Amino acid sequence: MRIPTTSDLDSLRTALGSSDVILDAIFGFSFKPPVRAPFDEVLPLLTQSRLPIVSVDIPSGWDVESGRPSDPLPGSNGSGEKKVDALDPDVLISLTAPKEGVRGYRGRHFLGGRFVPKSLDEKFRLNLPEYPGMDLIVELPTPLENTANKL
Repeated sequence: MRIPTTSDLDSLRTALGSSDVILDAIFGFSFKPPVRAPFDEVLPLLTQSRLPIVSVDIPSGWDVESGRPSDPLPGSNGSGEKKVDALDPDVLISLTAPKEGVRGYRGRHFLGGRFVPKSLDEKFRLNLPEYPGMDLIVELPTPLENTANKL
């Protein structure tokens, strides 16, 4: 497929300058924070690019069970700036079933995984949606804000 790769931040900056969207599949669902080098420098560059981000299965930097780290980490350069420790994608594409850690995700969320047998859905209480027609992907509803504690 000849997909270009890069091994330094300058090349990444250049590539981002000629890109329309970022496909985030950096970490797998077994990732456990904190983000380590060299990705502790990569994630901020991706965020600063202001390009739309589409994450696959779980956004990079998020824990598959507990979700996004609650607050950006204090910067290590003494500037008082917050350090980006996780991506906040515009779109999330979950595979097979949404992961527990994405319950708080608020962007557009799609699910691909029509192949899961009904027996497994019921056994593991996945509560998977119906797929219309012959579609292999379905858009999930955005969670409503918790308004119970609001005035």
